[in-house]
Amino acid sequence: MTAAASRYPLRLFDERPLPDDYDGPIHVWDVDKTYLDTDLSTVRGLLRIPLEMAIDKRTIPGAVAVLRECRRGTGRQPRNVPLYFVSASPPQLAGVIRRRMLIDGVEPDGFVFKDQLALALRGRIHQLRTQVEYKLSALWSLIVRFPPRARLVLVGDDWESDALVFARLAAAQGGALAEAALANVLRGAGVENVAGLLDLARPARDRARVELACVLLTRGRDPGTFDDFGPTVRAARDALQLAAVLLSARLIAVEGVGRIARHLVDAWSWRRQTVAASIDDLASRRLVDGAVLDAVRAAVG
Repeated sequence: MTAAASRYPLRLFDERPLPDDYDGPIHVWDVDKTYLDTDLSTVRGLLRIPLEMAIDKRTIPGAVAVLRECRRGTGRQPRNVPLYFVSASPPQLAGVIRRRMLIDGVEPDGFVFKDQLALALRGRIHQLRTQVEYKLSALWSLIVRFPPRARLVLVGDDWESDALVFARLAAAQGGALAEAALANVLRGAGVENVAGLLDLARPARDRARVELACVLLTRGRDPGTFDDFGPTVRAARDALQLAAVLLSARLIAVEGVGRIARHLVDAWSWRRQTVAASIDDLASRRLVDGAVLDAVRAAVG
């Protein structure tokens, strides 16, 4: 089997070559349960995914507003910060997802899709639902294309294995995992083709390190369960908390937090009590420091 054939089957679209000296952030988001409110818990929901038109797809409350602020950056003028997406959906759904983003005013610079048909043809049916090997393959495939000093900002959810993937990627990119240790970690995570993943990881090493990884809690899970993944991985209950984490990392503007809060109240019928409860939870969990917390309170009014 050739090296190319041994790699995980995926489709990558990179529509914005960045200059080699770019050293700013690059946002890489998951799609389902992070941007799109996809029903992954029922057979009916899974069957509906390939049949839905773009206009029928629902978004996670506040996700569109957060994506726009990530794209805008921290300055008064929009910076068009690079924005990429990794989806476990097949590439045949690329057109629908792009149209949904066009409706929402989200401007992607690239995508990675899981080639489910290729998996099926190779007899790897069981890997249609598992994600660790795919997501690490997708992220390392992107990293080798990114400028070496770019800073990765990863956003996922708690439905699959995003926290595990983000933590292991951060450790590997930060030099905390030598190749032998990385191989053991991959085997422990259930990765079958360890050699193929290591082939992807080698040219990506020391490039585009992970600055921040955030997991959006859409299943009501206890955020404390994510503490073991290290300080790089943060758990946010909702879009407002995600915005606060991004603000604390100086990735969005404080005015952007206010715009996100207003979007939630106007478009999603959040009550002011809901906003207050989200901020109180931020404070009780010490997810951000006091100065950022005060800035969030002032921004939302």
